[in-house]
Parts: sequence; C-alpha cells; structure tokens
Amino acid sequence: MIFFEILARVLLIVLSLFETCLIVRAILSWIPSARGSRISQFLMTVTEPIVHPVRKLLFKMEWARRLPIDLSVLVVFILLSVVENFLYYFI
Repeated sequence: MIFFEILARVLLIVLSLFETCLIVRAILSWIPSARGSRISQFLMTVTEPIVHPVRKLLFKMEWARRLPIDLSVLVVFILLSVVENFLYYFI
C-alpha cells in the first residue's frame, strides 16, 4: 500500500511540473520575442508530445478549426487536472 501512495505522490509532482510547463508555454506563446528562445524551445519539446495528439483530435472537429486560438493546451491542462484529482482521491 505504501508503494502505491509513494507512486501516486511522485506522479502528482510530475503532473504539477508538466502543468507548470504548459502554463509557461502558453504565456510565452503570447510574447513574440520569446518564441524562438531556448526556454520556449525546451517547453515545446517537453509538452508537444502530449499536446499534439489532442490538437489533432480537436482539429477533426469543425468548430475547433474555426477558432482563432489553439485550445489544445487548455484541454491537456484540464485533462491533467482530472488525473490529479483522481490521484488525490486515492492518497
């Protein structure tokens, strides 16, 4: 039982760090001078493997293609929050 509790806590830490990366990525995407920076490239490298499949799924929907902004980061953030709440339930 202790093993699963420790595993859940480690997963919560990793998810929190990933959520922080998503938030910083979203903020930097609105700053034109930061788009090519090393931090921005690092955040894209870290977050894009999760964000890209969600973006592909969203773009299959007509209403999502017509939006002027990309909602995939927000959807991933919400999904991660659901997973975090699920983990908190079991701790």
